[in-house]
Amino acid sequence: MPRWLWLLALALLLAACGDGGGSGTAQSEPDGSFEIADTTLTLVDPSRPTAANGTAPGSDSRTLKTSIFYPRTAGRFPLIVFSHGLGALARIYLVILQSLAAEGYVVAAPDFPLSRATAPGGALVDDYVNQPADVSFIIDEMLRLDRDPTSVLHDRVDRSHIGASGQSLGGLTTFGLTLNTCCRDQRIDAAVPMAGPLFPFPGGEYDGHGAPPTLIIHGDADDTAPYDDALTYYDLLGTTPKALLTHIGGGHILPYVGSSDRSAQGATIDAAAAFFDLFLKHERGARERLLAVGERARVRLETDLD
Repeated sequence: MPRWLWLLALALLLAACGDGGGSGTAQSEPDGSFEIADTTLTLVDPSRPTAANGTAPGSDSRTLKTSIFYPRTAGRFPLIVFSHGLGALARIYLVILQSLAAEGYVVAAPDFPLSRATAPGGALVDDYVNQPADVSFIIDEMLRLDRDPTSVLHDRVDRSHIGASGQSLGGLTTFGLTLNTCCRDQRIDAAVPMAGPLFPFPGGEYDGHGAPPTLIIHGDADDTAPYDDALTYYDLLGTTPKALLTHIGGGHILPYVGSSDRSAQGATIDAAAAFFDLFLKHERGARERLLAVGERARVRLETDLD
């Protein structure tokens, strides 16, 4: 088993053991000011198929089990959709998801049909080409649930402020959703891709023109998604408001999940929260908080936010 996949499996085990929350239960771990709740919904897109995978049969629809975290208090909050990596599940990123929700966001994190850890036939990398459309579908569903008076999400989603994030294959999914002409969703107002590789999407090309403000987070010792990919994406963004947070000596997994170095994971979370606060909430002081993350040990921050 490759070392990165072993680490991911370990992170999954740690997350599963540490998850004491259930549907609709308050969480206490994040440092944000909002007490949060969570629920899990199975959302089905009947308009697109799921391919067969080895001996596992295909389907004429795409099913996405989606973990949702949100502030318990009444009011509307910006939406963030977070995409997991290959062979993972949304909840291995529990600390990130809960922390963003506690900062005042509705966070939706789907388990993708074929790249998830529990995919029939095994996790399949090639299905990444369908995942940006999965995220767009999740956005559609979250906005629908916001209008549904029977939903726990009724009147909770700020429909005009939407962000996207994800790690590894989820970072690639986020790039496809915001930076590739194949799949761009114009509703995305800010993006935070983490450790995303540079893969092509059929029928499209990477073009920074019209991309939303983007914070790229990447380790310069990543042996799975080369750091040069992050630099390429950063350059493609051109004059788009952008930032690049580099984990000095950081690899592909540990700055995000299962890390014994909590300072690295903390820098990832704090930078993402500050960036979303700046471009989704237009919050006073968010720029300064983002810049302050760049002053920490073992990270380097490059910005062009104007």
